Amino acid sequence: MVTEVLPPHDISSEESVIGSILIDGESLTRITSFLKASDFYGQKNRWCFEACLSLFERGEAINQVTVAHELTLQDDHLEGVGGVPYIAHLVSNVPTSVHIEQYAQIVHRTSIMRQIIRAGDRISEIGYEGGADADASLSKAEELLYGVRSGRSSRDFAHIRHFLDIYMEESGALATDANNLAPVITGFSQIDELLGGGLQRSDLIILASRPSVGKSTLALNMAQHAASQGFVIGVYSLEMSGEQIAMRLVSSEANVDSHRLRMNLLREDEETRVLDAIGSLSDLPLYIDETPFQNIMELRGKSRRLQSERGLDLLIVDYLQLIDTGHNDNRAVALGEVSRSLKGL
Repeated sequence: MVTEVLPPHDISSEESVIGSILIDGESLTRITSFLKASDFYGQKNRWCFEACLSLFERGEAINQVTVAHELTLQDDHLEGVGGVPYIAHLVSNVPTSVHIEQYAQIVHRTSIMRQIIRAGDRISEIGYEGGADADASLSKAEELLYGVRSGRSSRDFAHIRHFLDIYMEESGALATDANNLAPVITGFSQIDELLGGGLQRSDLIILASRPSVGKSTLALNMAQHAASQGFVIGVYSLEMSGEQIAMRLVSSEANVDSHRLRMNLLREDEETRVLDAIGSLSDLPLYIDETPFQNIMELRGKSRRLQSERGLDLLIVDYLQLIDTGHNDNRAVALGEVSRSLKGL
């Protein structure tokens, strides 16, 4: 005899959520920030929750009568859920709406477990497909799991005390480990002053100007200085090769003209400085990816691996227009999409 194993779910909690809403329509506002109709395992309960959401969005009362009517309007789902007796059963299932958040959290949690299972099944398929590009397969797998996590990232209002507590915790950690939460120092005192001490954690900063005025050089100089202070830096160079970046850094560190370095027209003292520069740069926690025309999914996957393996304090992408969006949007739309995705990193 074969026993079917059902994915994680809790029908009782689903019914309790909807029953709570039918008792007190305003209780819905306490769970909409994290609970979605797709989180419900039972189709009947999903339809009932969708009906409640529709009424709520229109500013109408939510009760047994209005929900039954709304279900009738939605492809006659009332019959599909079991008619008015099922609506009455939902109300009789809970005495009060006080615990709706706890019920909703159970529904939410089991939904995440089901999504993880589906992602795992798809990851298995990717593995069995045996594509020629292992990195692409890893990126797809990471994207599937990231999709589960990012889909749960909605936040609600929080009292100022919550953020003050976080600030105090981070301030305490900052005193214990300066490199853990401290701003990344760029080495340009005026820029650091304008930025409140350096590049702040979780900030997305875009260097913008006309072509050929030194954006890449500025970014690399910042990376070099930050790495020399012990910060772990990742650089995506979608235009220049890794060798070109290395040459620029050596030129800057050794204070040698880049043209003379490239043409190997160095004096003896310059050769000595170049060798010293190579030695000092070799020890920096600076990592370069020279793959051209990458998409956000690839950047995200590689960044996570670097963060996991080495730690990561600053990520530099040179440059935005060369990130592949996968479709032909106009330039403004494409840059907006890329910027939002990078902020999501």
